Amino acid sequence: MIRRWEIRKISSQSFFLIVCIFILLSVAGLAFTIKPSGKYRLDFFTKHNQFYLCDSAYKSNTGSNTFWTPEAYHDRLGVDYDILGIGIESYGHVKADLEILDSADPQTDFGQYNHVVEAGITIQSGLLQVLNFPDYKSYLKLIIKPGKYRVRVYSSGLGNVDTEADEGQDHYKITMWPDSRMERKVLKQLVKK
Repeated sequence: MIRRWEIRKISSQSFFLIVCIFILLSVAGLAFTIKPSGKYRLDFFTKHNQFYLCDSAYKSNTGSNTFWTPEAYHDRLGVDYDILGIGIESYGHVKADLEILDSADPQTDFGQYNHVVEAGITIQSGLLQVLNFPDYKSYLKLIIKPGKYRVRVYSSGLGNVDTEADEGQDHYKITMWPDSRMERKVLKQLVKK
């Protein structure tokens, strides 16, 4: 027969063990979010005006001459089936919001944005990652349902940003929802003066 104080002791030990596991996962860089839909703030540093959204088990080569093509640079989005390269105006500081939606993004008024582009991505592993460049450090990991998704990138604050400076007024809103369309499509093109 288990006494009351023994149950409390077991409960507190279990709680302590769970906390330790989460701390170890965080320190090891293995912490991830398990909420499949919702909004996530991205605030990290990258280099060379780009960062990546990808399947954790991506196999594509972002260094190939078919990824960052002249069209991809112009459209501000490099595309392969399991990774997207998002072009940013600032050299290094990424300030963005990522929102995972259950259905297609209904927004059609792009007046407040300088550039809007979308494309498809396949997440076969069920683990979506946001990576910087060039060291591909993971800044966000999300468990999502494996499948094909549409990703839309809204870019704002691009005017008067020094592309060689780490900081700028540029901000990005990224929405993602289940969808089988994979082609890149510019919904609003940035016009540089």
